[in-house]
Amino acid sequence: MRIEKAFTLAEVMITMAILGVLASILLPAVSKMRPNENKTLFKKAYYVAERMVGELVNDDSLYPLGDGDSEGLDNIAEAWYDGECYGKPDAEDPPCANGSNGSDKFCKLFAAKVNTIDDDIHCVTGSQVPTGENDPSFITTDGIYWFLPYTDFDDEKSIYVDVNGERKPNCRCTTDNCNGCINPDQFEIIVMPSGKMYVKGTKETEYLKSNKSMQ
Repeated sequence: MRIEKAFTLAEVMITMAILGVLASILLPAVSKMRPNENKTLFKKAYYVAERMVGELVNDDSLYPLGDGDSEGLDNIAEAWYDGECYGKPDAEDPPCANGSNGSDKFCKLFAAKVNTIDDDIHCVTGSQVPTGENDPSFITTDGIYWFLPYTDFDDEKSIYVDVNGERKPNCRCTTDNCNGCINPDQFEIIVMPSGKMYVKGTKETEYLKSNKSMQ
């Protein structure tokens, strides 16, 4: 007579319990090893902004030092780039009548130097920082929404980015407890007239201090 062997119900239940315990131990560790996409995209955006601001402020044809009344990005006088005129036209002999008063110079020159999904650029006012509803100044080909201000750079100004566009949570972490915004997708980058850049938000500071893309 042939005797067939099989697991008992008790053995199956014990096995399932062991697997459950192992999963509860391993899953948090695995999730910590996954890259934080928003963090990675913010660091990319900061690098892009750093490179673009550096190129602009150090380009004497776009931002000449002039007669000492301007220092870097606060020079809103007209300048030509790639066949287009940017900045405030010369009152005596305006070569380009684009209606600009110079306050869109930085925003539009920045947009001209990055890869955008279209050429329709919307410089924004300070009240139009990202909320999930406001239109960005432009969208780069990596899907990052950029909000660049109208400015004559009389003082430091802020660039805002939403690294995942319309997807939620559409929030920033500005305090130590983040006010419920645990994994922010919106960030602020501060630019000074000299071209110096820095951040002051909680997550912005934390992310840039880290050389790792893991969290």
